[in-house]
Amino acid sequence: MGKQNPEKKKTHTLIISDLHLGTSVSQPEKVLELLKSYSFRKLVLLGDIFDSLDFRHIPENTRELIIYIGKIAGEKKVRWVIGNHDHALSDALASLMNAKIYEVYEWQVDGKKYLAIHGHQFDRFLINNTFLSYLASRIYNFIQKIDGDKNTISHFLKRKSKGWLRLSEKVARSALRFGQKRGADYVFCGHTHKALEKSSNGTKYFNAGCWTDTPENYITIDRGDIRLHKF
Repeated sequence: MGKQNPEKKKTHTLIISDLHLGTSVSQPEKVLELLKSYSFRKLVLLGDIFDSLDFRHIPENTRELIIYIGKIAGEKKVRWVIGNHDHALSDALASLMNAKIYEVYEWQVDGKKYLAIHGHQFDRFLINNTFLSYLASRIYNFIQKIDGDKNTISHFLKRKSKGWLRLSEKVARSALRFGQKRGADYVFCGHTHKALEKSSNGTKYFNAGCWTDTPENYITIDRGDIRLHKF
């Protein structure tokens, strides 16, 4: 008797962020495995999905993921919230993935308002020091590349980096204020690569983490139940 496929987990909405496809630290196979393991109705791509992707030499595993997302978009909603690394690639790749593009994506379910924004808009260092931010990102990606599966060095740097820890909290606070001004009950961000949950004055904040480090994180929303998961 043939091997049976495992039953898919069910949720209404999946949120993933910061895949950085095109870099040496991206993990398109794992992302594809996640998407195939769920039965869902909406996929929110929460920014920095791509990063320095060369259209002349797209890796086969990245191509498979792009094609799969484009295929499921025929029956599911795919919403792409643009991140700071996405802009140069957004128009062409949105067409391939049949995704609708947003700077800020807002929706309502059962009287509750949900808001998704990548989060780089709240990163003052990035805004004021574009080149230094780009250089730091490339150095960190190189460290991750040589770091091995356990990411020992990059995890150590994250734990010791007060600037990185402050960024995570600053983005959360600013995103909460932004969401409250727009009447949101729930706010979702990426950008910091740090999965996080916070709340303030009745508004809840979730950061979806990233897929360039371990553990990889994602968010599910189903009937008002919001959960932050490790892959």
